[in-house]
Amino acid sequence: MAKIPFKVSARTAKLIGQENFSNAEGAIIELVKNSYDADAKKSFVIFDILFKSIPTQLSFEDYAKYSADDEFSKDSYLNEKDCFSFNTKLDKDEISKVQEYFFKKNSIYIIDNGDGMTKDIIENHWMKIGTNNKENDYITKEGRIKTGAKGIGRFALDRLGYLAEMWTLPRNNEIGYYWKMNWKQFEIPDKSISDINAELDEIKIELKQLLTDRFKFSPRIVENIDSAKFENGTVIKISNIKDEWFDDKLENIYKSLEALIPPKELKIPFGVSFFNSQQPNLFGEVETAFFDDFDYKIVSHFDSETLSVKLKITRNELDIKRVNQDFTELFNDETFPYNLKTIENKVFEINEPINDLLKWEKDDKNEKLLKDVGSFSFSFYFLKLAMSQKENYPYKEINSAERKSILDKFGGVKIYRDSFRVRPYGDTGNDWLHLGERASQSPAGPGQRIGDWRVRPNQIAGLINISRIDNKNLVDKSDRGALVENESFEILLKIIIGIINKFEYDRSRILNTFYKENAIQKDFERKEEIRKEAEKLADIIFEKRKIEEEEKERAKYEEFREEKQKQEEKEEKEEYQKIFAKSLVKFQNEEDKDAEIAQVRNLASLGLIISSFAHELKEIRNNVDEIIDLEEIFNRIVELEKKELKDFKDGTDILELLKRDGERIKHWVDYSLSAIKKDKRKRSTFKFEDYFLIMESDWEYALKDRNVDLILENDISEKYNFRAFEMDMNTVFSNLISNSIDAFKNLKTISKREIKVSYQLKNNIISITYSDNGTGLPKVFKNKVDVFLPFTTSKKDRNGKDIGTGLGMYLVKSVIDDNNGTIEFLDSSDGVKIKIEFPTRKK
Repeated sequence: MAKIPFKVSARTAKLIGQENFSNAEGAIIELVKNSYDADAKKSFVIFDILFKSIPTQLSFEDYAKYSADDEFSKDSYLNEKDCFSFNTKLDKDEISKVQEYFFKKNSIYIIDNGDGMTKDIIENHWMKIGTNNKENDYITKEGRIKTGAKGIGRFALDRLGYLAEMWTLPRNNEIGYYWKMNWKQFEIPDKSISDINAELDEIKIELKQLLTDRFKFSPRIVENIDSAKFENGTVIKISNIKDEWFDDKLENIYKSLEALIPPKELKIPFGVSFFNSQQPNLFGEVETAFFDDFDYKIVSHFDSETLSVKLKITRNELDIKRVNQDFTELFNDETFPYNLKTIENKVFEINEPINDLLKWEKDDKNEKLLKDVGSFSFSFYFLKLAMSQKENYPYKEINSAERKSILDKFGGVKIYRDSFRVRPYGDTGNDWLHLGERASQSPAGPGQRIGDWRVRPNQIAGLINISRIDNKNLVDKSDRGALVENESFEILLKIIIGIINKFEYDRSRILNTFYKENAIQKDFERKEEIRKEAEKLADIIFEKRKIEEEEKERAKYEEFREEKQKQEEKEEKEEYQKIFAKSLVKFQNEEDKDAEIAQVRNLASLGLIISSFAHELKEIRNNVDEIIDLEEIFNRIVELEKKELKDFKDGTDILELLKRDGERIKHWVDYSLSAIKKDKRKRSTFKFEDYFLIMESDWEYALKDRNVDLILENDISEKYNFRAFEMDMNTVFSNLISNSIDAFKNLKTISKREIKVSYQLKNNIISITYSDNGTGLPKVFKNKVDVFLPFTTSKKDRNGKDIGTGLGMYLVKSVIDDNNGTIEFLDSSDGVKIKIEFPTRKK
């Protein structure tokens, strides 16, 4: 049987190239990347655009100049006052020819001083479509990782224009080459790819002289070319341009180059200059992101071998002089990195296992997921755009307008692969890390509570640097538009968020010190104001009494005196009421605010508790179907009424099942309604010994259903004075019990399940010890206090995704803090043991 080869049409090859360069901007970037791969120190992109569009009028002189090849006769024009204008009656094909005629006068130059190309490279790599030389030989002589790999970059030339010319001088060589290609050959019908030819000549060439002669009309371009060494390199000229190039389009190309070329932070010796020959002073050296004014700078590196993250944190937000003048004593008991010495130094480094950062269990599966991502670096800057007048933090002064301008231009977290930008990550409006969503879920101020502030997408600028060598699973989509969102991409995102959260925690931890100091000062000022109001009230009372005594002496008639006294007492009472109302409103406003917070917390906790038992409601829903079976069974009873009831055991079992389901529904409805009763939304005298008995009753069914014993140990015998919202206490102990139930589910052995709550009063302190014999605090919380951070959870699905909200223990801690209490984990041989203390007021 004869064997016949496939043939590829020229048109097919062209279409493959066009799919990868859907726009001119992408084509320009691809050619600049080639300069980078050639170890160039300098690349020039020069647009020589004589005609932005078809000219409506042309002088005789220009006509003679541009129509020397006599492509267009005078018949195509109308003579008007020594000018030629295009006849508006030209049809579509004629207009296309006219456009092509003028646009062929436009040129685009891509120039570099890289390695240049030998004849062998031109013939066997440059002219070979889909070559894999960059896959096998992916490191340059200078140690750069080559950016291209598909072998179709030369089709970027075709995307820009119909004619391409190249002058190239290889390194350490006096002889260069001239290459010329007419891309229109690919459009000839029925032509095979093997029938396409380019011209190649060996020439003696001086690149700098060639460029100086070409751009002698523009001193600024020549000056820039002179500043770069051109002992070797490549000059590509694209003419017969396909696109219209107006000023705004050139501006977009310049901005794209700003965002796409290696940023200065990577310290790569590669620069790009961009020029428009018709306006040589308009552009110039392409600037990349550089920040010298910032509040925080974080440089991090994830090592996939050691599975650790190294972070270098620079704090630049505080006025150190003011800190030393006014706040030194606040840091006396602090340890690294929150001590005064570290704050003064501004810079510190930490190294943390990735499992600790992500709160992941250390097992083989998670280790593989993390290793598959590969090592990468991530650095970012935080720049706040305004300083709140409400917070008396010792911030340094900032220039908001200047910061906004920089962030508008270079903001967002971008991804660079081998030093070149991967779009669209970090583009304007592309919040691929969902920072805006995170911030909306936790809108607290930066120092309000430790760990619950979230950075906003318009406050951050950063870059993630990945590599085709180290990060093989982070691959481009087929259209080069983004990375494939596979498992490794998802883990990359988690690590990035983990590093950002490390910064968020640090900032909130530092500022919380000042927030608490400000709160103390505000409370003192509020009490001082109330004291002054009380003094004012005392003065008024004294004056009223004095006037009353004087008038009594002058009174002549008893009746008159009594009547006047009644009137005065009425007026005096009204005056006192106004003053008291003015004073007490300060307390009332605070009380209302606390009540609102307590209610929100309670509803949030209630939602968490109910969601924890959602499976019960699903089970009940599924059991409803059994009613149909029940009906059929008891229909048979009617027919066989002489039979004994034991013969219908299935029916009685279903009845028991439905009865239990009814009890479950009753329990959860009663619990939900009880939790939001109006009397629980008021701060009042609170007795823990009474509360725990009610709690025992509320949870009796749920705990009994899970074979969990609740043991209460009351050691309070004397009276005490403690005021609180019952809703707040529900938030604390409902979340603790819910966590215990989850812990019992994870027990590997069958054992007696117990929750014990003991409480006592000693030295005016209510001390509550809560414990269970479940699985205990997850090992991922090496620093136990991390369990109180918002959105921090150890509950993961099999793919490592969070399935817990990370809010339960955060709500517990916030309630205890707001009631001036403390909470700590105690050592326990099994399960978890927590100590909670609340101060009481003396009677």
